[in-house]
Amino acid sequence: MNEKYNSASYFEEMLLSETGFREYDARWVIEPTDDISPVGLNYVGVRFLGLHLGRFLTDELDAGRQIVVGHDFRSYSENVKNALVVGLLQAGMDVTDIGLTTTPGAYYAQFSSDVPCVAMVTASHNENGWTGIKMGHRKASTFGPVEMLKFKEYTLGSQADGIACSSGSYTFKTGARRQYIDDLVDEWTVRFHGLPRLKVAVEAGNGTAGLYAPELLGRLGFDVVAGNNTPDWTFPHFNPNPESLPFLRSVETLVTTNGADLGLCFDGDGDRLGVIDDRGKLVFADRVGIVVAKFLEETTGATGPFVVDVKSTSLYESELTNDIVWAKTGHSYVKAKVAESGAVAGFERSGHFFFSEPIGRGYDDGCVAALALLWTLCSAKAAGENWRLSDKLAELPRSFSSPNRQPYVSDETKYVVVEELAAHFDKLEYLGGKRVISINRLNGVRIELEDRSWLLVRASSNSPNLVIIAETFDEDGTLLKRIDDEVRAAIEAADVEVGPFASLAEF
Repeated sequence: MNEKYNSASYFEEMLLSETGFREYDARWVIEPTDDISPVGLNYVGVRFLGLHLGRFLTDELDAGRQIVVGHDFRSYSENVKNALVVGLLQAGMDVTDIGLTTTPGAYYAQFSSDVPCVAMVTASHNENGWTGIKMGHRKASTFGPVEMLKFKEYTLGSQADGIACSSGSYTFKTGARRQYIDDLVDEWTVRFHGLPRLKVAVEAGNGTAGLYAPELLGRLGFDVVAGNNTPDWTFPHFNPNPESLPFLRSVETLVTTNGADLGLCFDGDGDRLGVIDDRGKLVFADRVGIVVAKFLEETTGATGPFVVDVKSTSLYESELTNDIVWAKTGHSYVKAKVAESGAVAGFERSGHFFFSEPIGRGYDDGCVAALALLWTLCSAKAAGENWRLSDKLAELPRSFSSPNRQPYVSDETKYVVVEELAAHFDKLEYLGGKRVISINRLNGVRIELEDRSWLLVRASSNSPNLVIIAETFDEDGTLLKRIDDEVRAAIEAADVEVGPFASLAEF
């Protein structure tokens, strides 16, 4: 460990970086890593966070004193959670600790234990060395930008670390994982009654979801082809991120070598789902959302809108009958918009799926998303229809989509960089040779072209990166390459500090 952290001051002086307070959760590096992200949090800072989170929930949000806490499978996550709990207890909170869990498992515990608040210690898909907290003050809801900004100002504006108050209570709830899995098995056994089952490759990348998804699908009768599902906090094979190409390529191999009907992969804390079709091809989550949404429209008669994030395909508006509501990217944004609009479901291209009652409880859950997709395909197979995911996708208009590329930009400058690039794109009449129809500034800058093609450039909300995605509807995908060239030219012309990112030829 760097000498800066191998010192008495590390245990005595608070380290709590302002940049860790992000748009819809909090994330810091807590252990030195080989990358360029500095350590921004220590355990003194975590206790300080817990104290102020408890007081913020009770004094500012009037959310009551009951809170569920849990942690993901990383070498330091339980220590982070324990430090957070100390602060919460100091604030007078009544803590229900469910221990090792996925993030959806923590959300579920809010309902099963009838507790309004949640604090889940997880860095999600971030590399080792990172930690974070996903927080909420009511069921099926997590902090959005308004709450995060207020919490940041509330916490950083205080110097108090020893506020006198009545102590809280602590309960460790055993069997939370078992209750979560049992409940889903009971509920979905009814939906799958009489339906054929599929052969499913399951890959958790040695993350926490490996304790959940394989057992759940096996108990529901699916033939599970297991990947790296034993939790291992060193992540020896790849980082469990459904937008990471090495992770996805491994699932492609798992599907093709085992003749699986479908490949499913889960991120480190289990709230996101990645999908590989029966041919071993990556399917972006926004396309998966269309397939499931069409099934819900046609089979269940659902009439409410669907919520989609700005990173998603423009096909939603042409392929679905129900209304489409666009939302900013981010699990809290989409979750809130689903609740606000009374939507049937919400879909985020990064792999967050949100299903309202009766399918889900409104929060993002990779296991529930997997079950919804399998229900769609199994129902089609039972009806004698085209049921393979590749066939379902072939029914949609063809387009070419870039992967989610995330070149490094510092947290301090990433929003400025987006504004610089937006100023450049605002002046364009054509992009890649196609006429610009509109520019959407809901979240970053999304340029819509005359043939439904589009480009999005935005700042990542949870890491020091840009997000660059494009989709085109030309015959051969050359428009995607032309757009990519113009993005690189815009970055160079704006003279901004942006790290390298892969060319489309590498995918």
